[in-house]
Amino acid sequence: MIMVQALLVAGVEASQIRTYPLDERSVYSIRLSKGEPTTCVFPGAIKALVGANVSTKVDDAPGILMSHEPGTEYFSLRALKDDATGALNVIHQGRVYALAFATGESADQAVVFLNEPLVGGAYEPPTPEALRGLLERAKQLDRLQSLYPEMIARIDRAQPGNVTHYRAFSATVEEVVRFDAEDVVVLRVRLENTLDVPVPYDPQALAVRVGHEVYPAALADASGAIPPKITTRIHLVISGSPGRGRANLSVRENFNVIVPHP
Repeated sequence: MIMVQALLVAGVEASQIRTYPLDERSVYSIRLSKGEPTTCVFPGAIKALVGANVSTKVDDAPGILMSHEPGTEYFSLRALKDDATGALNVIHQGRVYALAFATGESADQAVVFLNEPLVGGAYEPPTPEALRGLLERAKQLDRLQSLYPEMIARIDRAQPGNVTHYRAFSATVEEVVRFDAEDVVVLRVRLENTLDVPVPYDPQALAVRVGHEVYPAALADASGAIPPKITTRIHLVISGSPGRGRANLSVRENFNVIVPHP
């Protein structure tokens, strides 16, 4: 919903934006046009795309031209012919979602798919594959910002710079990125070792403390050691859980990084 609000602020009419809960039993009808692109966004990396009358190559003379970078969670479409129709099967998190396209004078400029129903429904934490996809998105935000600024507008991010001091090293939160639909925050943390020897730590036990609550990392991109007299960076993915429900952490929380070490 953050993306919808950002697009409305940018001047896109509400009738051109659609938000759907993911349901493999449904066929999603999406409007295209020749004059403007339509961008579809999924809540994680897309595994594969299989289309009919849809191609990424103009030389194939398709009715619908698609733009997509492998490994990303979005793709864009534009009709090349009047009254062009097409279909696309999107393979995401082991399931197949069917999209049907029709061409008219006005297009759905943004179609956003969510892991959860728009109203109600129990919280289901993202799968490990989805968490890895969100981690990669967070690591590539600066590059994606220059390529697809309208897609990054819905993502909340901050650079707090708060520091957790340890005897031999420090942990500084350089950036926090929140993915609201998935209830996930990704932290980029700078570790600085002041010793002449490496400092080992347990990458499986990394966590953050917010107030009195401790949130173990659901996924960590960390080597397990800080080289001597050097600065290195790690990434932590914090998510809700079935027992605790949504964490609802903001990028403006005061995060203290827990780095278990000898």
